[in-house]
Amino acid sequence: TINEDLAEERKSLSFNPRAITNFIDGSAEATFKRRQLESWITRDPTGVFSNVNNNYIHRTERHTRALAKFVRLVELCRQAGIGADNAPREGDAVTHLEGEITCTPEFQTLVSACSDDPFPTSLHFVMFLPNIMTLCDAEQQATWLPLCRDWKMIGCYAQTELGHGSNIRALETTATFRSEAQGGMKG
Repeated sequence: TINEDLAEERKSLSFNPRAITNFIDGSAEATFKRRQLESWITRDPTGVFSNVNNNYIHRTERHTRALAKFVRLVELCRQAGIGADNAPREGDAVTHLEGEITCTPEFQTLVSACSDDPFPTSLHFVMFLPNIMTLCDAEQQATWLPLCRDWKMIGCYAQTELGHGSNIRALETTATFRSEAQGGMKG
């Protein structure tokens, strides 16, 4: 429900709020589409998008919740076919992920709709994927981009700047060299 004072103030506006909203969104159709997408968040039956008690839970739990939200967003987008029109055509150079949803305006709208939590996966598609698309040849892209798209390989990086870097001491990883003869990649 809307606060009574706010409702009263809105009655005395000198402009049409709907017209302003449509202008900001780009058109009445864009406003309709944005609201439709946002309703996926507010009406999702899983409850994963709830922000109840966010200010009172531990950072680790909030991180886990944000990951769950991201996974659910990807699931909803795939069910709706978002990103399917981004798939490369036969003979096209690979410049994006096949069916990549995170680059679509719809996905950005959905991210904004649950903006209470920053997604810990952002670095994967903001910094890691562009490097694979820029630095790998077509054969390497064909191997690695589907793994990235399906979250079977998640990219990250470590900041080493003093005072605002990553907790390098707590990181654990394993790197295993595989020669081409053992099925490893060229390069």
